[in-house]
Amino acid sequence: MRKMGILIGLLLISSLFNVVLAQDTLLFEGYLNKGEYLLVGPLVITVADVQKNYLNNTYQALIVVTKDGKVLNTVATPVITPNTALIQSLLSNQTFLILMGETLGYNMTDAQDQLAFYQWLQTASEEEIFNAILATIQAHPELGLTPRDLVNVQIKYNYISENETIELDVDGEKVTITALQIYPNGAKLSISGPYGWKASTLPAFITTSIEIPEKVNPGNEFTIKVHLKNEGALKARYINVIVSPMPMSMSEEEQGSSSNALAQALTQSGVVQSLLMPVDTATKYIEYLEGKEEKTLEFKFKVNENAAPGIYPVYVTVIYSVGMGESLQQMQSFNYAGITVARESDATFVIESVEKPDVVYPGEDFEVKVKLRNVGGEEAKNVLVALEPVITPNIQDSSQLPKVSPEKAILISNNSNQYYTAIVRANGEVEYKFKLHVSENAKTGSYPVNLKLTYYSGDAKESKSQSFEFSVQVLRKREAFIEIESIEMSPKKIEPGDEFTLKIKIKNVGEETARAFELKILPYKAEVQGEIKNVDLSSLQNLPIQGSQAIGENLQTALNQIMQELAKRNVEAFLPIGEDNSKYVSEIQPNQEVTLEFHIKANDRLENGVYPLRIGIEYLSTPDDEKVSDERLMGINVLGKEELIISKVSTSPSRVLAGTNNVEVSLEVENIGSGTARYILLKPKPKDPFELSETSEQVINLGTLRQGDSAKAVFRINVKDGIKGGTYEIPVEITYKDSLGETKSITLTVPIIVNDKPKIVVESVRFDKTPMQGEDVKVYVKVKNVGGEQAENVIIEGVVKASQPFTLTKRTDYIGTLDPGKSGEGVIELSINRDAIPKEYTIQVRIRAVGDKESGDDNVYVFEDSIKVPVEENTKQAHTLKYLGVGIGVLAVLAIIITYLKRRE
Repeated sequence: MRKMGILIGLLLISSLFNVVLAQDTLLFEGYLNKGEYLLVGPLVITVADVQKNYLNNTYQALIVVTKDGKVLNTVATPVITPNTALIQSLLSNQTFLILMGETLGYNMTDAQDQLAFYQWLQTASEEEIFNAILATIQAHPELGLTPRDLVNVQIKYNYISENETIELDVDGEKVTITALQIYPNGAKLSISGPYGWKASTLPAFITTSIEIPEKVNPGNEFTIKVHLKNEGALKARYINVIVSPMPMSMSEEEQGSSSNALAQALTQSGVVQSLLMPVDTATKYIEYLEGKEEKTLEFKFKVNENAAPGIYPVYVTVIYSVGMGESLQQMQSFNYAGITVARESDATFVIESVEKPDVVYPGEDFEVKVKLRNVGGEEAKNVLVALEPVITPNIQDSSQLPKVSPEKAILISNNSNQYYTAIVRANGEVEYKFKLHVSENAKTGSYPVNLKLTYYSGDAKESKSQSFEFSVQVLRKREAFIEIESIEMSPKKIEPGDEFTLKIKIKNVGEETARAFELKILPYKAEVQGEIKNVDLSSLQNLPIQGSQAIGENLQTALNQIMQELAKRNVEAFLPIGEDNSKYVSEIQPNQEVTLEFHIKANDRLENGVYPLRIGIEYLSTPDDEKVSDERLMGINVLGKEELIISKVSTSPSRVLAGTNNVEVSLEVENIGSGTARYILLKPKPKDPFELSETSEQVINLGTLRQGDSAKAVFRINVKDGIKGGTYEIPVEITYKDSLGETKSITLTVPIIVNDKPKIVVESVRFDKTPMQGEDVKVYVKVKNVGGEQAENVIIEGVVKASQPFTLTKRTDYIGTLDPGKSGEGVIELSINRDAIPKEYTIQVRIRAVGDKESGDDNVYVFEDSIKVPVEENTKQAHTLKYLGVGIGVLAVLAIIITYLKRRE
């Protein structure tokens, strides 16, 4: 029995072990600096780049995962959009339309073929028109256009944020990479994958760094320096380095040929020919690189003289071999940099780097090195640089004031707090070193430091100023230190008077426990404009002194400005709703994270803008329960919410009728919200019974609409014939960027009223007698108004062709007014020729009418219809002629006999 229990226990342990093997295993959790590589199983993982998202004040990382030299994850996504400006220009060019028609097989010299082509152009889809334009460009190289000109290509890099995960399927195995934390120079990653994979350093792996000018101008030649380093311990062989405008992925056959790689680089999308042109070569070869060996290659390029300003990516692809003999493997790595093409501009400085300790301690001396670059096109003169602590108010009560105020915690040497530089040339760099000291009584906290610049740009007479702010973290040794990890606001967009939720995630990054923690929303007074009562001094204009009118106007303006300033009030910008302004946590252990939530309302008297929210932090740090107080500042965007509506609609002509072409639709788009909408594009998308006319704009740019602004848009439509009167709607698609920079798309409808019109048709025909040869007949024509509007002054008119055997003895007749659905009768008279051939004839009837003037319709309408007139043989007339002929014959015989008898006598 005891043996059986042991056996069952072993089976349970074995089953649990198999379950563990089936699950993903944590392979690596640690830090990777920007540009460092890690080998995980067959994968090479690197943090290629880190950027800051200024909307939420967080960092994002670009992770690149390769296997056998091929990128597995989606690093960059090309965003391709049609070049609408060029397409509209081509479709409005008559010469191009003739070439396009000929390309599609139409004979553009033949009127019928030309008409058929334009009819196709009206009904063809956007895709069919685009393909036709593409075929025309390819068939006619003399136009000087390429397929690349028809589209705009932008590269979007897929950065990830903290706690976001990349999931990969590698040969049927699941691999996950999670960014736990992201810093300006790297990231902390957690990598899980199949059991048995290992994370280790690389046997041989080439890393690259790219040295490229900060800014180049069109027409300039510049040098790209590619620094290679073999990070592994083994030799890398047969190295091909290629500089190209697009990322490349080489197949195994192509990897062995540098000429194929260069051809690919030079032909991708035509970007090299249109922007960057290699002066000598775009590829270079190295026999080998030893482990840890470094080498630098230089490539010279020239910028196209007509290049548009912007940031363009340049990629460096490295193809090389690792190992020897049968174990020789092809590998590939790549890097990228952005080349800024800019026109000449004022001097402007950016911080290239700030070197400072991550944490400083009370009583410690330290240095801060700041490197600045002039990225403008002008030189900067008389540059004055000063470093000073930011004066931050103390958040504690007067009874608990520390021995040293926050602004005195960081002391700057008087010998190094200010520097002067006479000239900093365009693209020039300057470096300044500041010596600082932490007060012995400084408390744990974050202390901001401000770097101020004052200089003259080029030959400008007025100086320019710039400020940069960074912080110094002071930590008393063996203390708790609370850091704000992230702040999340919901909803992201608010307007004055809105309520929102604020989630603040904090973390104890110190070495001791924080007890009795309190986080408090501190009061902040914002200045708002109060109610103003303007002063009216118009009565001063009547004073009997010279210049009384000007004196009155100037005095009134000055007093109103004073009243406006006096009317300003300070109000609380943000107030907690339904709760206290403080949150408490009894204890926060080292590395522990806590999320606190506040419900806050923005004052309804605020104006759109960014307002500071003051956060006070207080806690006791073990082991001696020393009290730590700190204050943090964050910005709350009270930018409002945009709301676009269609406020006015008009048409030309004002009365839209069925069958009318080129109806001009004018509308106004108004922003009735409190936010701002930028880069607004409106695209009309009419559907049956409407279509865009050939002369209409396809896409309309409305620019930027702030609160209360409106913009006018105009497009033209054709109205289908035969539709009933009523109100129809035309959808319009509006895309724009909101106050947070996010692209939004909405669809609004434009109401179009199609008015009814009269329509008169022949209902029946009758005759006063049977139409016969040689007789006159009255034709009674009964007409009916089958339209939706009253027809006034209805007149019918008979129309006889010259070849027909008729004469109109009464051509027209007046019927009068016909309401919708009503009938009326008119009469015309026909005289039928005696020699008319008996058969059925068709006679045209033209009907004229005037619209309902009481409804505002004074149009004259003309309708065409036809009637049948069956002409029969006139037998009575035939017998009369026969007898008349016989009588004439008898009389002729008698005359001959009488004449003969007289001659005999």
